[in-house]
Amino acid sequence: MLWLSLLCFVKLSDAVLDLTMTSTAEVPGISHFSMSCVNGERSLVHSNLDIRRDNHIFKFPHRNFMVVKPRHKEVVARDFKELENIGIFYCEATHQGTPPEKVTMISNFNSASFHPAQLTLTINRGETANISMQLLSPQKRDVMWKYNGNYYYMTHSNEVVNSTAVLTVENATFSNQGIYSASFVGDSPVNGAWMRLIVRDCPRDKWGSYCDRQCPECLNGGVCHDADGDCICPPGFMGMHCEIACREGMFGQNCQESCGSDHNCKGLRFCLPDPYGCSCGSGWFGKHCEQACHTDMYGPDCKLQCACQNGGVCHRFGGCQCPLGWRGEHCDKSDRIPQILDLNTNLDWNLNSSPTVTCTATGNPLPIHDSFELRKLDSTVIKANHTTQDSKKSTALFEIPHVKAEQAGQWECRVSTKGGHDSRKFNLTIKEPPVAITAPKLLKKWSKQLLVMPVDSYRGDGPIVSIRLLYKPVENGVSWSSIIVYSDKEPINLMNLKPTTPYRVRVQLSRPGEGGEGALGPEAIMETDCPEPTVQPEIDPSSVEGRNVTVHWRLPGNTGINAASASGFLVQLFGPPPYSDKLQEEETLLNVLSTKFHNLRYQQDYSVVVRLINCSSQGPPSKPHHFRLSSLGPSSPRNVQALALSVSAVQVKWQPPEDPNGGIIKYVIEYQPVGQGSPHPWVDTDDGNKTIKDVTALNGSTLYQFRVRAFSKLPGEWSKIVQAMTQGDGVESLTPTTQGVAGKPLGDRYQLLVAIVGSVTVTFVTILLVLLALFFIRKTLVNRRRTFTYQSGSGEETILQFNSGTLTLTRRPKPTPEPLTYPILEWEDIKFEDVIGEGNFGQVIKAMIKKDGSKMSAAIKMLKEYATENDHRDFAGELEVLCKLGQHPNIINLIGACENRGEEQ
Repeated sequence: MLWLSLLCFVKLSDAVLDLTMTSTAEVPGISHFSMSCVNGERSLVHSNLDIRRDNHIFKFPHRNFMVVKPRHKEVVARDFKELENIGIFYCEATHQGTPPEKVTMISNFNSASFHPAQLTLTINRGETANISMQLLSPQKRDVMWKYNGNYYYMTHSNEVVNSTAVLTVENATFSNQGIYSASFVGDSPVNGAWMRLIVRDCPRDKWGSYCDRQCPECLNGGVCHDADGDCICPPGFMGMHCEIACREGMFGQNCQESCGSDHNCKGLRFCLPDPYGCSCGSGWFGKHCEQACHTDMYGPDCKLQCACQNGGVCHRFGGCQCPLGWRGEHCDKSDRIPQILDLNTNLDWNLNSSPTVTCTATGNPLPIHDSFELRKLDSTVIKANHTTQDSKKSTALFEIPHVKAEQAGQWECRVSTKGGHDSRKFNLTIKEPPVAITAPKLLKKWSKQLLVMPVDSYRGDGPIVSIRLLYKPVENGVSWSSIIVYSDKEPINLMNLKPTTPYRVRVQLSRPGEGGEGALGPEAIMETDCPEPTVQPEIDPSSVEGRNVTVHWRLPGNTGINAASASGFLVQLFGPPPYSDKLQEEETLLNVLSTKFHNLRYQQDYSVVVRLINCSSQGPPSKPHHFRLSSLGPSSPRNVQALALSVSAVQVKWQPPEDPNGGIIKYVIEYQPVGQGSPHPWVDTDDGNKTIKDVTALNGSTLYQFRVRAFSKLPGEWSKIVQAMTQGDGVESLTPTTQGVAGKPLGDRYQLLVAIVGSVTVTFVTILLVLLALFFIRKTLVNRRRTFTYQSGSGEETILQFNSGTLTLTRRPKPTPEPLTYPILEWEDIKFEDVIGEGNFGQVIKAMIKKDGSKMSAAIKMLKEYATENDHRDFAGELEVLCKLGQHPNIINLIGACENRGEEQ
């Protein structure tokens, strides 16, 4: 009969199941048979234990035995009826939220015809298992094998050798694990026998999910757990490597359980969690675990051999007992002074962190937990929190909570054993985590983004390894959002924000090591921009006026755009591809749907896009509007040359344009002295076939510049400018063109002398007149004491006098104005071209005018429509000055003036 005791070690974090099941292997009768299941000290407190039998492999009609709980963490099955103790039993431990854990026990019939060589057999993945059954009543009958209650294999009677039937399972895997039974064909399963094959799901000495980790050295018959890597120690041993023998009659992972008899666990069978299986207690073997180990054998089932050396004595419960100075499983390792192997000599810890220090040492015996300590020179002592061992070394782990600045300095790790002691010093530096001392800086903002430079300066110790930027809305901002970057030189882009919303922004800096995060820095308030408009404007066809282009656009219907959703338009002009550089940019109000670009180039491609803007947020661009300025007239004449003919004449000749763009009607030659601003007189050819023209009535010894353009229905493009100097006394013309032309000599020296004297006289008289005019004007202004007048409609003149910082407005009768005479131009003789420039109240326009039968280019100054009376007064005063100055080649000369719709030109 069997008395089964289940010791149940419930699985903790990173520990194997602490569960043990025992049964009585030798009892006088069924009434003395029992099973027990016990939780160990390392098991979870709140777990439910139960013992049940398997009713699938071997069916039994009724359950009559009772399961009771005699003490905390233990259940006992008793009061078995005849044959009710035969079969497969489980000790199950269940706890809330986790799957049940179980240990398996097999109880065979004492009078059966078979007996297993081992109740359990443990092998590794890929190995071969030889399952042996001894025949207790030899018969010439075939043996039938079953796996988990189903037929598996047949061993013929002539294959039974030495009354032993063997079943071989090659290249075993985890799927081969289970209950195997053997019985004669046609016989009752009760007369057969069961055993259990356990397959570790890793190769030998390996563990882990990928079987890539090395198992520790498990001594005294311990087995490495294939999932956790811990040693499952046989009954009677404990320790990380099962290196410690329990006192006789004790078992459990901490040797805390007692067999409860004076027989030192004789007659008891133990089953532990997989992959250990079942065995007798340490020091016993046999069918009923009733026989003591033979000489020089020890351990569970007496399978271990002592082989003690150096005077060691074999003890059947614990193995070799070594004399002083020797240790090890076979007393083959001598004691020696411990030696520290691994310790950092310089450590940097962050203030208020809780770091760990590891100190590794070897020696015989190996240092244990209490062998290690940390010491500071001020007598501070810290004990190890945790110690791990393998066959060659021990490693102690020290935890120091909330490091203070005063703990910096020199420390040492000290190790002491029976063999002696060793120490090694290390230096500890306490670093202050960095803290920003300036608030983050806003670089750029959008409606849903903020570009932030996180840190400018900080206090504390570097280097900065990461920056955590925290932000939340000023209003209703409950929790902080954050983004982490690893460079303090690059700006951070906060995205997915709400438009027109102020945010609180601050940073947290970190340096290397645990606890390297500094305190939060100063806070900045940053507000996102207005929402981006979503409507795409549509560009209408543009209008062209010479080199000026007016672009018109509109918004699609029913867009709902108003001052709350957009503030205006942004119009951008781009140059030709492939670069498409941005040339100009204009902003308009929301109610302005056009803009004008001035002085663009002919024969060049342009593109324009328009988008809505709201504050500084930009909406989607319109589809690009492409256009090209074409002069529509002929291209420029080619190979223009100028040749001085005499003192007052220059001959200009050219070749026709490459692109006449229709029939050429005539050519226009524009000329002027070099350095003179305006006017630009010109002459025409008689017809479009003539490509040479003499320009006469020029000043002698004067450098002129010339350019030519052709006319069809429209004026063409101007040629390049060429220069020529009219002849003087023996001076040749200057023609800095691709082709030079020599001038003709003058008559005699007398004519030259007259010309020189006349020119000097005219110049002298002109300068004298100018000086007199300036003197007269200045005298008049001084006499008036900075008084300005203008003509009013009431016939009176208003006097504005600035005297000693006071402003006096008086009226006096209007004096009789002196008549002002100026050349009169007809409005119809002016043909306006391009705008040259403009100011607050006037603009200057390039135009072609006709005067006295001649055509010339001129600059027209015109008042704007909204000019004030003061503007009219200043404009008239400017005309008066030009009239009084008269004509001179070194100043701007007045050609004439006219009035149209009340606007002076």
